[in-house]
Amino acid sequence: MDFAILGPVQVTDARRPVRLAAKARAVLGVFLLHPNTVLTRDRLITSVWDDPPRSALPNLQTYLTALRRAEIEVETVPHGYRLCLGPDRLDVLAFEEAVREARLEAARGEPATANRLFARALALWRGRPAEDVTLAATMQARIAELEERRESARLGWIDVRLRLGLYDELVGELTALVEAAPFNERLWHRLMLTLHRAGRRAEALEAYRRARAVLVAELALEPGQELRELHAAVLDDAPVPAPELETVREPAWTGICLLPADIADLAGRERETRDLVAALEVSDAAGGRAPAIVTVSGPPGVGKTTLAVHVAHLVRERYPDGQLFVRLHGASASPRDPSDLLAELLRALGVDSAGVPASTEERAATYRAMIADRAVLVLLDDAAGEAQVQPLIPGTPGSAVILTSRGPLPTLPGAVTYALDVPTPAEARALLAGVAGADRVASDPAAAEAILDACGRLPLALRIAGARLATRPAWPLAELARRLGQGSGQGSALNELRAGHLDVRATFEASYATLSPPARRAFRLLGSVPADGVAAWTVAALAGASAYDVDGSLEELAVAGLITAGAADAAAQPRYRMHDLLRGFAGELFRDEESGERGTAALRRVAAEARARAAGAAAELPLAFAPPLMDMPPRTPPCPEGGAWLAAERGVLVAVAEAAAHAGLVREAAGLAYALAPFLVVRGFHDEAVRVLGTVAGAAATAGDTGTETRLRLVSADAEVDRRRAGTVADEFRHLLGRCSRAGDRHAAAYALLGVAATLEHDLGSALTAATLAAERFHALGDGHGLLSAWTEIAGIQFYLGRHDAVGATCRRALAHLDGHSALHRARFLRALGIACYETGRVEEAIGHYRTSLDLCRELRWETGERLSLHRLAQAEAALGRHDTAIGMLARCAQLFVNAGDTRGQALISYTLGEISRWRGDERVALAHFTACLDRLDPLNEHLWSARTRDQIARSRAVLR
Repeated sequence: MDFAILGPVQVTDARRPVRLAAKARAVLGVFLLHPNTVLTRDRLITSVWDDPPRSALPNLQTYLTALRRAEIEVETVPHGYRLCLGPDRLDVLAFEEAVREARLEAARGEPATANRLFARALALWRGRPAEDVTLAATMQARIAELEERRESARLGWIDVRLRLGLYDELVGELTALVEAAPFNERLWHRLMLTLHRAGRRAEALEAYRRARAVLVAELALEPGQELRELHAAVLDDAPVPAPELETVREPAWTGICLLPADIADLAGRERETRDLVAALEVSDAAGGRAPAIVTVSGPPGVGKTTLAVHVAHLVRERYPDGQLFVRLHGASASPRDPSDLLAELLRALGVDSAGVPASTEERAATYRAMIADRAVLVLLDDAAGEAQVQPLIPGTPGSAVILTSRGPLPTLPGAVTYALDVPTPAEARALLAGVAGADRVASDPAAAEAILDACGRLPLALRIAGARLATRPAWPLAELARRLGQGSGQGSALNELRAGHLDVRATFEASYATLSPPARRAFRLLGSVPADGVAAWTVAALAGASAYDVDGSLEELAVAGLITAGAADAAAQPRYRMHDLLRGFAGELFRDEESGERGTAALRRVAAEARARAAGAAAELPLAFAPPLMDMPPRTPPCPEGGAWLAAERGVLVAVAEAAAHAGLVREAAGLAYALAPFLVVRGFHDEAVRVLGTVAGAAATAGDTGTETRLRLVSADAEVDRRRAGTVADEFRHLLGRCSRAGDRHAAAYALLGVAATLEHDLGSALTAATLAAERFHALGDGHGLLSAWTEIAGIQFYLGRHDAVGATCRRALAHLDGHSALHRARFLRALGIACYETGRVEEAIGHYRTSLDLCRELRWETGERLSLHRLAQAEAALGRHDTAIGMLARCAQLFVNAGDTRGQALISYTLGEISRWRGDERVALAHFTACLDRLDPLNEHLWSARTRDQIARSRAVLR
């Protein structure tokens, strides 16, 4: 029996069609869109029905029975059902196999063979996948993914035929394609290139003119660099090579590799490598119903990570959809929370930080959905336990997980456990020789043996010892052996190593003892800031010295292997990184040797320096939602350098603020948290903002500094409002308002009152009264930032009340008072003014405001504002009848909302598409879009849009009756 899904659903048995009822065909379509995948009953139901009836489950059982009666072999497996098919029986699998082979042949330099394979693959497409069955809206993402794969394959086929010189064939095909997709610059590029190489230069130039005209007129965008460079080459009549065949790409994150570099000089471990690769092969070959999981356990420093990364690189080709890597910090005092790990993985897979779901469960579900049905390798390094790891395991077979942990994870279901011991004596000697030099180690076998014994053959200790030898060529091996034997002077740690105990601290102490006094102190000071990597300014501030003064110490630490000098960060600063265990060791030294005022002074210096730098770098952003704790620099136009520095230093700044707070340095910690919070909120790192503000506010409360505590809690509560969680902080704002009023703090009370207004979503009249009163107080206090924040809230309330003329007046008033304030305020008010113009019929004026707002958002790298402004611009274009232009913008905007995980934004896209369908006279399609919008909206937090959408649905149903 054969199946086809790339067009109408088809089932044939011995070339004779198998007939099925409509709903049974829909259920079959879901299976064919997810071949060889276990589908739960709930997933099948939500894939077939947008609004499942009460009888959905028994109906599903009926349809499954109908499929089995038709001899379609749907298996019942634990947790669901599965239809197993191969490329010889299902067109989508045959398509993907043919495309893979075509790309391989193209890469091998066989374009003729690739041409035939691409032709065979694309001939399988008969239309839109599953176009003749009705599926739920949740299936559209899978269908869109397949269509994207078809377009990627089509582009690959075009490039192959360019190589073969099939210009006449391509010109007609590409002309039709650009007419159907006029915003696709890649297709315009190929059409121009084909015409140019066919000797039709004038037509190639005309194609560029047409491409530029449509992009400028419809999207207000100039052609991209690739198209402009081709245009220049055609003007010069220069030869242009065909595109590199390997540049054809699959969907956005396919092939992502986050693995650290493999170890070039890995010595030994051949047996362990074979065993781990074999364990993954056995799991794959078994065709299991769950991802393969292999755990590597052993003591700290034994080389678990080195081995796991090496094996991951060896098996990369088996997992072409990507290789992910995260450090779990299980060996530290504070293992990373699974929720934070999931947020990191989601951001790596393209989800915008502001759109990362709030709960661990939601993050895990989103993560598993993104990698479902893909071949992905996940390397989880240094796990603390099963509970930390479980949410990070993929949900479908075909993927694999390699875990490292200090101890075994016996309750992890289905895991193959591998206990890693120290290397054999021969392997340990080879490791030392690979780092220090084989001739040098061979010159003194006894001393080399002493070093191996002192290090307990622990790979981390051996690498440190070898690095010290390599950087001091004049040293005899006996000298290092002697020092390792002496240890810290007491001898106990080194005796432990000599006795064979696997104590990494002993090796760290031996390396630490060889450093110069300035380098020792730099190492200790690094232990005060629990950040993954630091730039030189951090060490300099801790030491009370200049970056030049600490440069030698940092170089010495890097040579000793105690830190790693990595590549430059986004701000072009070299970053120095330290292994978790080394950082913990440095932290102990800091507490022991920098205790008292000496350590406090170091933290005070770095917090003050961090605050000054952060405040300067964030000067393009609005101030935090509270009266300033101290003088802040004036607001500046957008500054990419400042944003890049904050992005690079985010982890350090958060760590410094929390370390200062824990040390009781409330003023310094609060100043840094206040300066950093706007960046964290605007860039979508709300979790970090709330955490650091809460930590510092707690320290302020402990110190009895209620004024500082209040201000930090105001900023934290506003961060929750920014991510549409106003209801969760309503009581907090009321409490803070009462506290400020009792304390006579009129300034902070004005912010608390404005915060209360933001939470009165069910009482807009009271909200407007409170916001207006707050604005009056800010005006009296001379707080321009507070006044602009109040006007922002007032404009929003007026909009929800339908007072669009009042919205326009508020925005114009605000725009006249923006001098000296962040351009982000201007972007907000311009967008709001555009909405007011749109709602009062001045659509052309609205478009001008939206475009200016959009440009500012992009300059500020404010992705939330960019999405909102682009959506409004598309809505206005549609209202003027420019439907194709609007749909093109909405497609781009929808992808931004999807990447951000913003379901509200996706809902509003559906609403606008419903409006366009109605304007085009297709009420049935309009109803589908409005229904999809309502399904995505949160009825508890989106009262206005939910009510509007229900009205539109009722209107559509009345028309269709």
